[in-house]
Amino acid sequence: MNSNKATIHRFMTTLENLGYVTKNQQDKYQIAPKFHTLVNKGAEQYNLLEIAKPYLTQFAYEINESVLLAGYINNTVYYMDKIESPSALRIVVEPGKTAPLYSVASGKLYLAHVTDEEVEEYVNTYPLTQITSNTITCKEAMKQELREIRRKGYAVDHEEWEEYLRGVAFPIYDYTNQLVSALCIAGVSYRFTKEKVTCIAPKAAEMAADISRLLGYVKKEGESVYEKK
Repeated sequence: MNSNKATIHRFMTTLENLGYVTKNQQDKYQIAPKFHTLVNKGAEQYNLLEIAKPYLTQFAYEINESVLLAGYINNTVYYMDKIESPSALRIVVEPGKTAPLYSVASGKLYLAHVTDEEVEEYVNTYPLTQITSNTITCKEAMKQELREIRRKGYAVDHEEWEEYLRGVAFPIYDYTNQLVSALCIAGVSYRFTKEKVTCIAPKAAEMAADISRLLGYVKKEGESVYEKK
């Protein structure tokens, strides 16, 4: 290693402050449990991508729309994978792109899974800024939207993030019974109509449930994955 001792010391001190390493009784650094958690999360994400890919591919060609896998980080949606629509006219959401929670279907799906207090904290921290003419900017309207998502079991955005782009998202859970991702379908609004969303919803929900089961999710009898409001 070419780094000098001072540089290495600063690096290790940073890791210690972040909780990724600790010092043992001999004053030597050792890997902390938090580091193993970070590694496991990376492995779980890879497992999710591997499991979901065939479903995304199959569904994109069945419905002639783009199908995406969305995740969540720092109160933001990020798109992990995408299978393009076979149609010549496609959307421009690419893997790695991010979006505000309140403006896209997958983000609103996430907000529907947290408590009222957490929703309140989110909207106070991240103001509901107008992005398109359809963006929900009223707190009460957003809360009503979240109640509707819990009722239906999936979320829709009607050109709330980008004009002419409609999206729908279905929840994916892991073995801890937590929301870890969303199966998303997106397309240009003139083709991906509200009627088409309603039509494909049962099949998309079934696919998301299949992915969840492969991740170890087991729904208990009478259990709701949404927080009690």
